[in-house]
Amino acid sequence: MNLMRWSARLTGAPWRAAPPTADEPVTVPGPRDPVVPPGLLDPCELELLNDQRDVLRRLPAPVAVTYGPQHQLGYANRAYRELFGTRTIGLPAADALPELSTLGVLPLLDQVLRSGRPRAVKARCILGLNGSRYYNISCVPLGADTNAPIGVLVFAAEVTDQVQAAGRLREAERRQREAAVTLQHSLLPQKLEQPADLRVAATYQPGGADAAVGGDWYDVIGIEGGRTALVIGDVMGRGLRAAAVMGQLRTAVRAYARLDLPPDRVMGLLDGLAMEIDANQIATCAYAVWDPATHSLHYASAGHLPLLLRCPDGTVLRGEEQNGPPLGTGGGTHLSHTLRLLPGTTGVLYTDGLVERREEDIDQGLDQLARTLAGATGTPDVVCSRLLRAMGVTAEHDDDVAVLAFQVPLEPGASGV
Repeated sequence: MNLMRWSARLTGAPWRAAPPTADEPVTVPGPRDPVVPPGLLDPCELELLNDQRDVLRRLPAPVAVTYGPQHQLGYANRAYRELFGTRTIGLPAADALPELSTLGVLPLLDQVLRSGRPRAVKARCILGLNGSRYYNISCVPLGADTNAPIGVLVFAAEVTDQVQAAGRLREAERRQREAAVTLQHSLLPQKLEQPADLRVAATYQPGGADAAVGGDWYDVIGIEGGRTALVIGDVMGRGLRAAAVMGQLRTAVRAYARLDLPPDRVMGLLDGLAMEIDANQIATCAYAVWDPATHSLHYASAGHLPLLLRCPDGTVLRGEEQNGPPLGTGGGTHLSHTLRLLPGTTGVLYTDGLVERREEDIDQGLDQLARTLAGATGTPDVVCSRLLRAMGVTAEHDDDVAVLAFQVPLEPGASGV
């Protein structure tokens, strides 16, 4: 092993040469050492270990050298002894270096001798007089022939600052996520309106701890003539910004709905507003108006996933897929569509977190959702729960999910849905 070349790549504290001291002996096995098989170390290898002593004692980081199949301790520099205390030269590592077992390093010594390749562990915590300190510990083969190492060099590079910085970053991200979740929940309806002629339920599931909160939202709005507006949307992006944009769009939808505008007109106004809020932020949205007088659903979509309808006979239909462009893109044309719904029909509006999976075509998720909806009988709140469960949405899901389910009541005397 070319120690000088390898040492130049070591990470940790900067080089600071320390003067050699007489109290740092190096012990290597003699040719008749009963612990080491005869012939393990030839004169060249003995000379190699002695030559490395002067280099190792100058390293500011903790270093120890073991030799032989039992990993007897041959050397521990001052930094190693200051970190772990005095160590007895010549004893097997299991006895001389008990800290290696605690840190999970001891098994690596065998691996290095067998393979001739370095092994390492990262960010191991060591409790000292100055509190917790963290080290990356490397085990490197020693010997003129790396195919048959005579020993192992154990090197500890301190990474306390990096670990603590990463911890502070994680804590800041946790606080930001909690703030975003709180904002998200505060902007969603605390209680859905419940029209007399339409049953509705909705649910929102934030992503897991590793997923930043997005801008999913839903709403149910009563408008003139006994009609009901149903809204679902998804602001692209994550974090507080997405949640804040979502809140502004939701407020605008409520205002536009009460102006009794057709769905395509509402989408056009939202598109312009989204561009004013943030030209770099886009969103998808579906807006539908249920008219109980005509049993009609009028709706428009701005780049959102298709509406799914479960007919009373269990057939599942997808809404018109001729969508307008997402909100915030500007200049697009949005179209209104009309569907007549039979009593007992169940409809579902949802965001992409429900059906989108990594390395999987979204059509597969849509097909699975349609199959699930076909058998998801019950009230809208039951339907929401069944869809989340069947689609594998849990508290650790990698994206937030919003689902809005509505159901046209059966005629009096008809059988249940």
